Amino acid sequence: MHPLAPIGTLFAVTVWPLLAAFLLLLTPENRQAASSLTFAVAGLVITPLAVWLMPGTDALAAACSCIVTAIPLLLPPAQDRTGRVLPFLVTGCALLALNIHSAFAVTVLCGAGTVLLAWREGRGPRKALVVWDIARSRLGGVVLGLLGASLLPMPQSSLGAVLLTVGLCMVAGLGPSPAPAPEAALLDTGLRFSALMLMFRLNAYPLVHLLMLIAGFGTILMLVTARSSGRIVSLPMLSAFGALAAATGEGTAIVLLLLAALGLAVLDLRGAEGTDAIAAGAAPWPVFCALVGIGRSLETGQLILLIVCLLPVLWSVRSATLLPAFGRGERGMVAVMQAVLLLGGLCGPLFLAWHPVTGWRP
Repeated sequence: MHPLAPIGTLFAVTVWPLLAAFLLLLTPENRQAASSLTFAVAGLVITPLAVWLMPGTDALAAACSCIVTAIPLLLPPAQDRTGRVLPFLVTGCALLALNIHSAFAVTVLCGAGTVLLAWREGRGPRKALVVWDIARSRLGGVVLGLLGASLLPMPQSSLGAVLLTVGLCMVAGLGPSPAPAPEAALLDTGLRFSALMLMFRLNAYPLVHLLMLIAGFGTILMLVTARSSGRIVSLPMLSAFGALAAATGEGTAIVLLLLAALGLAVLDLRGAEGTDAIAAGAAPWPVFCALVGIGRSLETGQLILLIVCLLPVLWSVRSATLLPAFGRGERGMVAVMQAVLLLGGLCGPLFLAWHPVTGWRP
């Protein structure tokens, strides 16, 4: 057994996006679009086989990897070489962070992915200042996380776990963090949930459980009170729910939230309507099932607080058909993603009954 992870799983799951990025650098300009699509489809096929067939697989990391690996395929076609290469590198960082067994390495990979994402989104003088302002707070969290990870081997003190948790909360975009643009949100989803998955593995440390609850509830309250346009910003809200799931030890809820975050990012990118109900936790979508899983592990007072926070949002959501794209006769990416989210929500109760072994812990 490799000290950082089962080496076969780590190689099979994470090598394809890095290899795809390298091959795209060598591909002529007129063939890059077709090659990028081929690599994305191949990765989507290879990863589920690798993560479930390799020995020593961490079930939760495997489930998250199967979702994250779809990111390059779901992005709209880029217009230049850099725009085609960087999504594979960001996805590779997220896959490595999900599967590697080292808190220090996970934090480094989240930081590297954040820099690559900021590089992709910040090209151009108008975007650069805004994007790097967002990345600056996330990189500050990386520094805190690295300091905390280096102190984790000290068993007599919980300072390392506390610093690592605070840093990971910043990396996951909790607190007063600006919401990314739709295309950036799609790439950012894998990085945020890589940090949340590491937070999930830390919840046994003293004070860490409380810090996660404070970060989650605080972010939800800020998003609800600051919502003036009537539209829910899905990724920060789902990241806050993910912090609550990490605090309560509901790993299956994190997987459902990751699926919902990826689907909502695609729908927002395509300009689809009716996503507020999905993000707010209305039935029968995956977020609703995740909230049920979180609610069963919360104390009574915390559960009441969660309901009170969500009531104004749910009250303002207009009723909508389950699959509006199909009702309008559409058969494109929006219709497919709505169907996938509905299927995930309908299967959510069965998924919540699954209690996999947590796997490694820092």
